[in-house]
Amino acid sequence: MGRGLISQQKVSSIIIVTVVLLGLYLTSLYSYLLFHSTAEIFTLVVGFAIFALAWNTRPLLNNGYLLWIGLAYLFVSVINIFHTLAYKGMGVFPQYDANLPTQLWIAGQYLNSLSLLAAPLFLSRKFKIHWVLTGYTLITLLLLTAIFGGIFPDCYVEGIGLTPFKINSEYIISFIYLLAIVLLIQKRGYFDQTVLRLLVFSLVFSTTAELAFTLYFSVYGLSNLIGHLLRIISFYLVYKAIVETGLVRPFNLLFRDLKQNEEILRQYTVQLQERNRELDAFAHTAAHDLKGPLSNISAFVEVLTSYPDLSESEREDSLKAIRQMAVKMSNIIDELLLLSQVRRVEVQFRPLDMAAIVNEARGRLAAVIEESHGTIIVPDTWPAAMGYAPWVEEVWGNYISNALKYGHKPWRVELGATPQSDGMIRFWVRDNGPGLSPEQQAKLFTPFTQLSSIRATGYGLGLSIVARIIDKLGGQVGVESQGVDGQGSLFYFTLPAVPVEAGPGLHEPGEESERSPLLAAPQSR
Repeated sequence: MGRGLISQQKVSSIIIVTVVLLGLYLTSLYSYLLFHSTAEIFTLVVGFAIFALAWNTRPLLNNGYLLWIGLAYLFVSVINIFHTLAYKGMGVFPQYDANLPTQLWIAGQYLNSLSLLAAPLFLSRKFKIHWVLTGYTLITLLLLTAIFGGIFPDCYVEGIGLTPFKINSEYIISFIYLLAIVLLIQKRGYFDQTVLRLLVFSLVFSTTAELAFTLYFSVYGLSNLIGHLLRIISFYLVYKAIVETGLVRPFNLLFRDLKQNEEILRQYTVQLQERNRELDAFAHTAAHDLKGPLSNISAFVEVLTSYPDLSESEREDSLKAIRQMAVKMSNIIDELLLLSQVRRVEVQFRPLDMAAIVNEARGRLAAVIEESHGTIIVPDTWPAAMGYAPWVEEVWGNYISNALKYGHKPWRVELGATPQSDGMIRFWVRDNGPGLSPEQQAKLFTPFTQLSSIRATGYGLGLSIVARIIDKLGGQVGVESQGVDGQGSLFYFTLPAVPVEAGPGLHEPGEESERSPLLAAPQSR
């Protein structure tokens, strides 16, 4: 229904414009002077209407574009009034010939085209109105003085036709209009799409009209007629874009910035709410995870201070426990810092030397691997992937340490990679642990705001960090497990494959200027 109504309105508009243009053409056959005056009066009405709309809505405007356009059309219309009155046959300035209206035309078109070219500059800024009014007033007075004072170059010579200055000026003005079209298209995000199309087509018709005005010999000639008809269409489109839209659908023109700002504010509000939820979870996690180690440290310190007759071995055991609790607290803090860092830091993707990254992760876990007598199997070669080496190293560290922690004796951890048909590479770690039930798998890789469900499975922050890292790197994480003891689980993550044009350059783990805060400590699920 809505589209049908819009289509009917478009058809009606086209029919009306066609009838009006045909009527104007017939008017030109009766009296070209009547045709010219009617055409110019129409453009004057549109010009003053645009100024009136812009001037009276200026307190509501968030930028200076519409007001600039309105002021420009005001002063261009003033010059066009003189052009209309000076036209051959009007008799208002009998001491002048057809050169005068042609000079006024060129002056007005220079002012109009340059104003439209500059207008997009004010889509994101405002200007001092009194300075612009003063500037336009001075320019208009200088142009009129130069023209009526005989200083302005001749544009038309009776019996000869258009001068080279006039013809070249029309080409220059046409080029300026084309530049204005390019700027409008570049700034299309500021406009309602319908308004933008109307403005662009208006400039297209203005450009075509200028080219038509380079061809006439007589001011009553056919090309002059065609140029004025094209100009009428141009001003009609401007009227549709600015006056009609501003009155009928003001939010599409006057308040578009407000609508966009409201949408941006809404998005920011959603993000802020998400950040607040995340901050609450962050604070809860920090308090919950650090409270246990702190309580233990306090208890051991109390033992050391309250019982001075403890044996040397008992003191060493207490100090060792305190040291372990301190390391655990440090690891928790590092986990939280990395989880926060992954959200706010933007990194540059580079080809990864995955063999070197895996070796770095294994080196960090050397003590755990030696203590568990675990065997880690790695492939001879790795497919080339894109990513950020320190973060990928964290992923491997989490996966490998989990595999060692939750596997069975003898600990056996297998690493591998499988290219996929979608341009991604699937990297994986397989353990020989008890496996995970579907319910347990569903609680893994949950967002930070649902960390309690992770802890219910005993996996800690590690997998939440992995999920956030891989999501930021454009991949996915997951787990495959039959839930059968001894068959283990396969944890995987995907990364984009290196494009062919990326070249062979690999990114060593140590090349990053911004290292991850967890490079010294193994992680847990």
